[in-house]
Amino acid sequence: MTIKNNAVTVEFFESKNYPNKVPFNPPEKYPEFETGELDPSNKIYDHVRQILYRSGLDKDNFNTPEWNPFKDIVKPGMTVFIKPNTVRHYHLDGKDIFSIIIHASIMRPVLDYVIKALKGSGKIVIGDSQVLFGRFKEAFEEAQINPMLEWIRDKNPDISIEWFDLRIVQGVRTYMYGKWGRERIEQDPLGYTWVNLGDKSAFKDIDPKKLRIVYCNHKEMYKHHSNGKHEYLIPNSFLQADAIIGIAKFKTHRRTAITIAQKNYFGIPALKDTMPHFITGSPSEGGDQYINPSLRKRIVLKLNDNIHSRSFVPVKFFFALMKKILWNTYHIVPFKDDVYEAMWYGNDTLWRTLQDVNRIVFYADKEGKMHDTPQRNHFHIVDGIVAGEKVGPVNCDPVYLGLLMTGYNALAIDTVAAALMGFDYNKIPLTSKTLKTVNSSQPLIYGSVDDIRITDGDKEYDLKSYENYRNLKFEPHPNWKGHIERE
Repeated sequence: MTIKNNAVTVEFFESKNYPNKVPFNPPEKYPEFETGELDPSNKIYDHVRQILYRSGLDKDNFNTPEWNPFKDIVKPGMTVFIKPNTVRHYHLDGKDIFSIIIHASIMRPVLDYVIKALKGSGKIVIGDSQVLFGRFKEAFEEAQINPMLEWIRDKNPDISIEWFDLRIVQGVRTYMYGKWGRERIEQDPLGYTWVNLGDKSAFKDIDPKKLRIVYCNHKEMYKHHSNGKHEYLIPNSFLQADAIIGIAKFKTHRRTAITIAQKNYFGIPALKDTMPHFITGSPSEGGDQYINPSLRKRIVLKLNDNIHSRSFVPVKFFFALMKKILWNTYHIVPFKDDVYEAMWYGNDTLWRTLQDVNRIVFYADKEGKMHDTPQRNHFHIVDGIVAGEKVGPVNCDPVYLGLLMTGYNALAIDTVAAALMGFDYNKIPLTSKTLKTVNSSQPLIYGSVDDIRITDGDKEYDLKSYENYRNLKFEPHPNWKGHIERE
């Protein structure tokens, strides 16, 4: 299976932004496509094509009619799941939205080459499980994915192409306080399956009563992370996939330092309520929610638990009001630290959630049963044409890089991405802790960091030499700054 391949390809291009003309046709006629409309202004298509070639995909047939870059990943008759990062439909600070989500022009050549590999037989599913208050349709419109997919589907009637929101609920505004309501939006035509990792979960030895995600019901969390059970709700359209192509964003993150290929899979599970973001309390109290013990923050959490476990909106409003009043006492008596939802370098939780999710992605079969052998092929493309630094993942500062990355193994890609940003992968739990799974029955990488090979331009590097070669000096989230940068 492809996740055993630790090769990573990095390329920098002159393009630092995206084209505007849907459906993002190629700029010139290529031998592998007999016909098609052209868009000379679209350089991104050629950049994606070039990095697929640089990645060694069907290299011997490049620039011939037979070139089929995904032929070893996608076979005729397969179901291919494409997972783009479309975390939210707007930038929280009103900056360039493409510092936080991918652009349709990256996806267009991927679709063309997947369709070529399917040879008229198979299925393509595109989906994402965004943040609770994200809007799937609006995000796909902002990224210009919707009109591009409609055009592609019309041109390829022999291939089933579907796209939909993977979530089963989304947040809606209420008439009191404005942010506590939910509505069901189940869209997967094949339904959903609970996938249980049991004692293979990274939460095996963690008190389930302390697990939280701030906008979700802690009772639901406990229900699915207790009594030896650690389970996540997975869309069946994903489980049925034979090959997965992730299209990730190159950016920083407030809880995991970086969000690249592994974190992109966070958008697979359909219910966020079972995806822990922090452990209650301070480190001295066995948690990571905030840095220093705080009675006020402990009470605020109790009030927050009541907000999300109660169904009657006026009751929610009462607890929300009490929470707001107590929290605002920091204007009079400041907290010892400004951390509340584990948005800091001490977060010891979200990497565990991501280990669980990535294990499901690799090892769950079509019925949701876990195995010790990989169940599907994988390939990743990282969109760093416009990247994001500082306060990621939803209000990054844009960085106009012109970068694309590819690889088969998400952890190998993340480790190289950390090096590119100028961070020490040993200081980031998402990479350092997950690299230790190599000796487990369900490893997330095969081999050590010494086995990672990076192709950048015409040269090949191991990780150590690559760290000496490249350092983009990204600025991490403020609460990680000074703790992960390479010396």
